[in-house]
Amino acid sequence: MEESRLGDDWEDTKLQLLSQEELVERVQQRTKALENLMDTMVDVLLKLDPEGRIDMANRAVNDILGYEEGEVIGKPVDYVFASAEKNEELSDMMTRGELLDTLVGQGYVKDVEIYFTTKEGEAIPMSLSASVMEDDDGQLTGIVCVAKDISERKTAEDQAAFLHSLLRHDLSNKLQVIEGNLNMIDRDALDDEHAEFFDHALNGIGDAIELIDNVRTLHKLEGEEELGPTNLERLLREAIDRHEDLRKQRGFTVETEVDGPGRVLGGSILSELFANLVENALVHSDGSTIRVSTRVEGSTVVVTVEDDGRGVPEDEKERILEKGYSGTGSTGSGLGMHLASEIADAYDGDLKVLDSDLGGARFDVHFQQYSR
Repeated sequence: MEESRLGDDWEDTKLQLLSQEELVERVQQRTKALENLMDTMVDVLLKLDPEGRIDMANRAVNDILGYEEGEVIGKPVDYVFASAEKNEELSDMMTRGELLDTLVGQGYVKDVEIYFTTKEGEAIPMSLSASVMEDDDGQLTGIVCVAKDISERKTAEDQAAFLHSLLRHDLSNKLQVIEGNLNMIDRDALDDEHAEFFDHALNGIGDAIELIDNVRTLHKLEGEEELGPTNLERLLREAIDRHEDLRKQRGFTVETEVDGPGRVLGGSILSELFANLVENALVHSDGSTIRVSTRVEGSTVVVTVEDDGRGVPEDEKERILEKGYSGTGSTGSGLGMHLASEIADAYDGDLKVLDSDLGGARFDVHFQQYSR
């Protein structure tokens, strides 16, 4: 009987040992699979301990940054970061405590542009995302960081910025010189044929300058800026004054009806929206009167630019805000009104195309009033 019980105990022990061996094997297999998965990633993957030291790194750390296997293990994470001068955004976030606060409060950060440094000291632009790891009690056990090499994108952005600069400054200046010289010609002294050529040349130069201005504004719209309270009355006056020469040339009357100061949350290119609406009426309406007005409706400020021209056909009211759509009879680039709509969206506004009581087109822009 005693022998039988001892035999059963031994069998149970063997089963337990076998189960433990199987468990260890499975853990090893899963660990190896995880390591293989990490090493097949093309992006840099780092795991940090609660003190911010690197305790795991994948093969991309060698392939992209040039460090030997295990070289960065045990190092603080800023060991692989470039200098503070290169990483102004990251340095500011760490100085103000924003990075840690966001990680702790939100559990992750996403797409922070920073520079890593290679073993040879070369700065590599990366897009960093990180998330925290916690145990069952909610205690921090580590941070997982994934960094994507964005060198090609940054190079393309730099090239685009150079071309924008070339377009805005060099080409624009040359076109303005040509336009100025053309305007010195006495058109009345030309015969009908040459006067027609003159008009085509002057209009073409004007269209090209307008296109460059629109591209410049689109480029600014893609950037980031600090928003603040903006006085609409001042912006509207600037938009009208900008086109004073064109107004005189076209023989328009501009009326203004501003209801109170009207402040909205805006930025440096909000004036471009109103300037585009005024210019659109001057150039394309075939009218003689423009009315610019504001009104307050509860928490909303509405800016209206309307004219007494030919208006916008019903079936074009939505399409006229689309990129590249010029409208019936228009020879423009189709950027102006699309640009106005994009600027309105950028400041949480809403641009609507309506019919004016004056008989032409009416453009209403709705903004939330700034009330702090």
